[in-house]
Amino acid sequence: MTSAVLLFFPLLLTLGNWQLTRGAEKRVLEEAYLNQITALPVLARDRASDQPFQRVRLQGVYGTEKFLLDNQVLNGITGYWIVQVFNDNSGDRFLVNRGFWPGTPRREQLPEVTSPLGQTTVVGVIWPFTGLLPVLDDNSWSQGWPKRIQRMEIERMASLVGAQADEIRLEAAQPGVRSAAPFAEVLSDAKHLGYAATWFGLALMLLVSFIVFGFRSAR
Repeated sequence: MTSAVLLFFPLLLTLGNWQLTRGAEKRVLEEAYLNQITALPVLARDRASDQPFQRVRLQGVYGTEKFLLDNQVLNGITGYWIVQVFNDNSGDRFLVNRGFWPGTPRREQLPEVTSPLGQTTVVGVIWPFTGLLPVLDDNSWSQGWPKRIQRMEIERMASLVGAQADEIRLEAAQPGVRSAAPFAEVLSDAKHLGYAATWFGLALMLLVSFIVFGFRSAR
């Protein structure tokens, strides 16, 4: 029993503190979001690399390379987030999230995603990296375009197409946007606080059980 307490009690406290830290990070992001979202957009080439949620304006043409982020659901419909290359007139390439696109009845068949033609101006928000879920299966990508992907690996995606390593979520009603990607719900710290309470609760239960076990053993 003593060995179990010495092993698991510090571990549970560490997990609880980690979730509190993650919650604090989300609150910082939420504050940055509220400060930036009402600002006027700047040209993408003039963006500040250390400011998440900065509104940017891109002027150029959509590229041909598309990533389809799998396993997305909107209003009970399964589909994809469409992340596409945008060739800015500045010479830079960007990855823009065009939002949700419904899937097809046959999973092996990808949907036909059309793009605006010619010169286009779009406004979006630089979305910060908020972590990736671990995967157990092979995360390789198929040859050719479009590519179905399981995780938003921005750096890997940007390296493949020679783009800036930022996800730019296009705002609603922009050319090429069908249903804009969400902007705020992932910033809530409620989930992390709930996890922290669970870990600390388990640590308390373990400590109480150890004390009770000790008294009973003494008797």
